[in-house]
Amino acid sequence: MILVIDAFNAIYKFDDLEEHMHRGQLESAIQGFIKRMAALQKAWNKPLEIHIFFDGKKRQGDDTDRESVGSLRCYYSHEQSADYQIKQFLIACRSPGEVRTISSDKQVQHFAKKSRAHVQSSEEFAKWVQEVLSRPTKNPEKIKEDPSMSPRDLAYWMDMFKKRK
Repeated sequence: MILVIDAFNAIYKFDDLEEHMHRGQLESAIQGFIKRMAALQKAWNKPLEIHIFFDGKKRQGDDTDRESVGSLRCYYSHEQSADYQIKQFLIACRSPGEVRTISSDKQVQHFAKKSRAHVQSSEEFAKWVQEVLSRPTKNPEKIKEDPSMSPRDLAYWMDMFKKRK
């Protein structure tokens, strides 16, 4: 699956990141969002390509228009809008059926649907991210032996299986 995310649209749907935005801590909100998307990618346990589109510049005076952060791809629109860049990405995409476009912007959603990409609102996306990140991890070290079987019972059954061979 490929996620194409209208970043500032989505950032405001996470309470902690929204708080950073209201305090004028733009860089903290962006970094928090990127970290959350990296955690999502890791927790999803299936191939997940993530493209994050930000309005404006990375920082004042910074000319970076795109960068990779780990396996995430971040785009900065500069004088264009993130919406415009998302549309250009969808036009260039060879397999739009694999793309899920994350935005609550009606024009972006309409364009994505016309491009045959899937659409998810930022609100629905935030809920999905929270669900995925709150799932218990399957850590083999955390699997415990059955407490109802005593060592004596275990020895009995082990002996029974050895005799069958």
